[in-house]
Amino acid sequence: VSRDGTEPIIHVGGILLSSIRFIINMGNSDTKLNFRKAVVQLTSKTQPIDASDDSFWDQFWSENVTNVQDVFTLVPAPEIRALREEAPSNLATLCYKAVEKLVKAVDSSCRTQHEQQTVLNCVRLLTRVLPYIFEDPEWRGFFWSSLPDQSQGEDREESLPLAHSLLNAVCDLLFCPDFTVAANKKSGPDKAEDLQAIDSCEYIWEAGVGFAHSPTRYQTHDAA
Repeated sequence: VSRDGTEPIIHVGGILLSSIRFIINMGNSDTKLNFRKAVVQLTSKTQPIDASDDSFWDQFWSENVTNVQDVFTLVPAPEIRALREEAPSNLATLCYKAVEKLVKAVDSSCRTQHEQQTVLNCVRLLTRVLPYIFEDPEWRGFFWSSLPDQSQGEDREESLPLAHSLLNAVCDLLFCPDFTVAANKKSGPDKAEDLQAIDSCEYIWEAGVGFAHSPTRYQTHDAA
């Protein structure tokens, strides 16, 4: 049985896979199986996985994982705790890479559907993982450590704490036209608004002082 005693565990090619029958029933089984294998590899690798191995890390925000239920199912709580205890460097890199993706999405104004799906999956993954990180007092300072920075000189000294970068990115993405809010003007993907320069009041302020009309609401934006 599995670590929590509820589900069967199957060994395929030496890699630990749990809930394989459920994964197949979820649809897109190959993609979700690859996601599941990547989760298992985080704890089973004897050496830390290099942060520059984008082909590995990109599996965690694949476009084919399309809802938060998939993420919560494929990343079980016992394995997050095991990752925290047995492979802390991989857990740290996973969080760093997810935040890095969010920051890059802000820099590019999150224009494409691919970028938007990546953002959603990064947020889903962080939502799943963070509560288990903060269970351990020794990890509470992690998000106030600086992002790994490959630059040199003065730029390196300006590296922000991970939490600072995460909060800034999430706040900017909350007001992303045609993603989390309706666009006030049709600028097209080649002239997307700079998310860091947007006046959020234009997108959330109700009719009254300063604004004659309430902003348009769309269910898809609220869901994002």
